[in-house]
Amino acid sequence: MNDIRALVYEKNLHRAAELRRITEEAGFVTRTVFYPSEAEAVLRKERFDVLIVGWDALPLSAPLEKIAKIIVSVPHILRDDAEATALRYGLSSNIVEYPFKAREIVEAIGKTAPVRAPGAATSRRDVPSIIGASPEITEVKELLLKAAGTASTVLILGETGTGKELVARALHDLGPRKDRPFVALNCAATPETLLETEFFGHEKGAFTGAVGKRAGKFELADDGTIFLDEIGEISPSLQAKLLRVLESRNFYRVGGERSVAMNARIVCATNRNIFQMAQSGAFRPDLLYRINVVPVNLPALRERMGDLPPLAEHFLKKYSSIFDKTNVASFSDEAMEEMSLYPWPGNIRQLEHVVERAIIQCEGDVITNVRLETPEEKNAPIPPSVAEMAGLDYSAMKDKVMDFYEREYISALLAKTQGSLQTACEMSKMDRKTLYRKIKTYGLDKKDFKSKNR
Repeated sequence: MNDIRALVYEKNLHRAAELRRITEEAGFVTRTVFYPSEAEAVLRKERFDVLIVGWDALPLSAPLEKIAKIIVSVPHILRDDAEATALRYGLSSNIVEYPFKAREIVEAIGKTAPVRAPGAATSRRDVPSIIGASPEITEVKELLLKAAGTASTVLILGETGTGKELVARALHDLGPRKDRPFVALNCAATPETLLETEFFGHEKGAFTGAVGKRAGKFELADDGTIFLDEIGEISPSLQAKLLRVLESRNFYRVGGERSVAMNARIVCATNRNIFQMAQSGAFRPDLLYRINVVPVNLPALRERMGDLPPLAEHFLKKYSSIFDKTNVASFSDEAMEEMSLYPWPGNIRQLEHVVERAIIQCEGDVITNVRLETPEEKNAPIPPSVAEMAGLDYSAMKDKVMDFYEREYISALLAKTQGSLQTACEMSKMDRKTLYRKIKTYGLDKKDFKSKNR
């Protein structure tokens, strides 16, 4: 990979994604930003050799003037104006018209980026399986690179659809255990009666139907990594047994009398507030301390929207190949803009399904229509994000969270009582006047809940 680092500052999401694809395929380390304040913040933290700036992002602020630049996205009709503007920057040979030609972009970067003395280049490792270069996901990648070489237990926290298993696999592949097994188990999808056997295996005759010895996930992951997804769903009794495994590094098969050594790295994940669960007694605090050695907080997609273009392009390539529709090569500006304004409650998993559906329905070379949500999804509420609340004072934050969950509570109450205010008052212990006021405050209508349940 080249040592040249390129910062793309382009306000148009579609063109930004195309520039990123061209530069990354050429081997350049690339970061994409869309706003001047975002560009300035990134430049304060990181070194870049060249700024690829969109024509409509000019003029530039003083901090952005200091870096070598290429002006792109210039309409042919404005070529003369662009050259006059470029002269002010000393960039007469570094103007690239739109539509882009990859060769012109790469050549312009080669001519513009400063030449560093031998040995001046800094080495940089990346996590190629995790797509994106936003500050939020870059922080996650850097933490994974630091933790990969250790055997420490990792706890991955994030909403549904943020890619927790992908991160667990990346951690495994980056470390010295990469040639050993990676074994995943979804604790929420496994019946409680079978979960202990899935964890530890069983001996022959341990219970009715145990006709032979069977290895569990911990045994199968020997010297590798075991990924326990939805760890917050396991029962108190199994929590106690898992704690013992973490402390002693051995376990007993169900029905067994001899201990089995365990040398797997343990990675856990949950989409629940496991710290609140520990405070309420639903999850053992001592087990939480054991699994929360290296916490990895995955941002929601709405908190890393700068990564949406490369993620959408990745899924476009994936599914156009699967469905043998390789002629579908890009998104229209309107489709990309529509996706950038959507809050993505289902995160990256939802984006993947939206792109998959769009490719199936696309009849041309460019995706112009993205059906972002079904009628049911459209009405799904979106909880306030941590990033959104960070700028609020404590009182405002508490009000915002309370408003969201109070509305959800009233909605669930009306759904359960099929819109009956009398029954809802009895269940909630609220007086009719208070309940009626809250229904009006949150724009709800009891009639909607009656019609839904007939």
